[in-house]
Amino acid sequence: MAGSEALWRVGLVCGGVALAAVVLAGFGVGRGFEANPSGPPPQATASVATAAGPIVRAGVGSQTTDPFYLAGGTYGSVWSAWGEAPEFPPCTHSAKLMAVDPANAATSLGNVIDLATRVQVPATGTSNSSYVYDVKPGDYYLDVTSACAWQIAISPAEHPSAAAGSS
Repeated sequence: MAGSEALWRVGLVCGGVALAAVVLAGFGVGRGFEANPSGPPPQATASVATAAGPIVRAGVGSQTTDPFYLAGGTYGSVWSAWGEAPEFPPCTHSAKLMAVDPANAATSLGNVIDLATRVQVPATGTSNSSYVYDVKPGDYYLDVTSACAWQIAISPAEHPSAAAGSS
């Protein structure tokens, strides 16, 4: 019995060594696909939207969105909100455009403009559009306090009086 017990232990040790070798080889193969395996790990970067296209954020309930870049100037804003089902009571919806850098904002807390303030939204939904003037280049985010589902789009726009004068 002593011989079979020793053989069993040797088999167990060999199996453990083989398993460790497979795991370590797997890590080595994974590292082989990295651009710079000896460098620091990659860092997350902010996504920057182009100034020409609309920036659209959507959600359900209260949220603070990830930051996005605005190149500055005049922007059109359109928000929509709706309830979960037509038979539900109205939901309350508020949304603010906030500056990451308070120097780009209208208030010291970073508020640029209130897009919606405590709007009672029927379950079937509603929307509103407005302009945001004299936006400074920089990073911004949306601060939404809502019991609704919602979508907000912000797009570069000509100043309405400039557009009216050019026709």
